[in-house]
Amino acid sequence: MKSYLASLFSFVLLAGVVVACQSQPAATPGSTPAAGRTPSPATPEAKATPTSIPAAKPTSVPGTPAATPPGASPYYQGKTIEMVVASAAGGPSDMHGRALAAFLPQYLPGNPKVIIRNVPGGGGSVAVNSFYNKAKPDGLSLLVSGTSAFTDQKLGLDIVNYDLRKLRFIESLARSGQVLIIRKDALPRLTDLRAPAVVLGCREATEAYQGMTLWGREFLGWNIRWILGFAGVAELELALRRGEVDMMATSTDTLLSRLRAEGVAELIAQLGSLQKDKWVPRSDFPEVPVFGNFLIDKGVKGVPWEAYKSWITPDSALDRWLAAPPGTPDTVASLLVEAIKEMAKNPKFDEMIKKTISPVYTMSYGEDVSDIVKGLLNSPPEVIEYPLQLQRKFGITR
Repeated sequence: MKSYLASLFSFVLLAGVVVACQSQPAATPGSTPAAGRTPSPATPEAKATPTSIPAAKPTSVPGTPAATPPGASPYYQGKTIEMVVASAAGGPSDMHGRALAAFLPQYLPGNPKVIIRNVPGGGGSVAVNSFYNKAKPDGLSLLVSGTSAFTDQKLGLDIVNYDLRKLRFIESLARSGQVLIIRKDALPRLTDLRAPAVVLGCREATEAYQGMTLWGREFLGWNIRWILGFAGVAELELALRRGEVDMMATSTDTLLSRLRAEGVAELIAQLGSLQKDKWVPRSDFPEVPVFGNFLIDKGVKGVPWEAYKSWITPDSALDRWLAAPPGTPDTVASLLVEAIKEMAKNPKFDEMIKKTISPVYTMSYGEDVSDIVKGLLNSPPEVIEYPLQLQRKFGITR
């Protein structure tokens, strides 16, 4: 009898253990965790906090966010990225930044928020200086700027307190080249040195398209007077319409087409691009002359010619760019680069860029952009000095 009771007690105890085990929810292969929750790691050693930097470069699938290593919380989960734009709202740099901010969160692990902070001033140097010297290298601070930051450093201007070679470049977007616009009523004065000078409105004298105006003044006898300090393209357009300036430049195809269609201005020259020693115009404005061909027709050679090419070449590669601070870890930089590459495949992103910035554009990534920057900053001293001589000669700088 005692043996029977002992056996019965053992059976009941075993059954209770089985029921208790079966009462826990069973995991199914490929099951998805509840929204906002991260699956528990398989072992304590695999645990990682949301603030930890991933130990390995994540893989990604086209059209989806970059994957997170098993057992690790997404690096960007619950975080906010501040994207500093080195211009006022409304211009190409701002449009570039806002397009990135609209799509980038979808492709970063953890889907962070992205906020834009516009910091105009000094042709972009105010924002670049502050970012370079103060931003933390944690992937939560990013900078959007343009060609002028590169040109300012190359020329050794006093306003420069940064070294672009030390930034962690994430991507660059090159539009199809800037175009010079002049009011119709001012066009006859452009080549008449006896008439009042054509007023050129611009942010600063080191922007890429200034290659056309500086060399135009020197070799084509253009009658130009510079007014610096405009915040961006939107402000320049308003000044042009009011007659406060006679001339400006932009790459934005919608603005160019609108001003011409309304009869406000003429498109007189464009940067184009140098392809196999031949200057090629934009595909959307093939009838607008490429300025480099004017110089060729005038027989410009030697240092002036090399200086012109060195001045405008960055515009085709560094027109608008995104970078992280110096010292940003490789793992974080890789997350950003891979996310941008996947984002660029999104047809909606492509559509936004074409509508707001340029119908024709190219993108470069990571170390490819860094290599361009380092290569162009090694021009011979006489080539770097030449445009500075022109600026002093025309009273733009002292």
